[in-house]
Amino acid sequence: MANAYKNDITAVATTDITTVYTCPTETVALIKSISVYNVHASTAIDVTLSIYDKSGDVTKDYEKKAALAAVTKYEFLQTGYSSILVLEESDLLRVTCSTANGLNVMVSVLQQDRT
Repeated sequence: MANAYKNDITAVATTDITTVYTCPTETVALIKSISVYNVHASTAIDVTLSIYDKSGDVTKDYEKKAALAAVTKYEFLQTGYSSILVLEESDLLRVTCSTANGLNVMVSVLQQDRT
C-alpha cells in the first residue's frame, strides 16, 4: 500500500457546482484540509461544500459558509468539528459559490493506494 501526499488547488470560475478533488481508482483519500479563499476585494460570497458518493450515486451538502468576507480564508475541517474527511474510489469533493471568479480552493490529502 503506497501513500502519496497531495495538494490540489482550484480557482473556481463559475457559480455552477465545481469538482475540486476526485479520489483516484483503487485509492482511499484522507483529506486533512479544505481551505477556501475569497479573492474578491469587496464582495462577500456564499460557499457550499458537497460530496458526491459514487457508491450511492448521490451528492450531499457537507457544510455551507455564508457570507465569507472579501479577501478572507476559511477552513472547512476545523479542530473541534470534523478533523478529517474520508473519500473512497471515484468520490468527488465539490464546491458551489455565489459569485463567479471569486474563490480559490486548496485540498490537502493523503492518498492510500489499495493495490
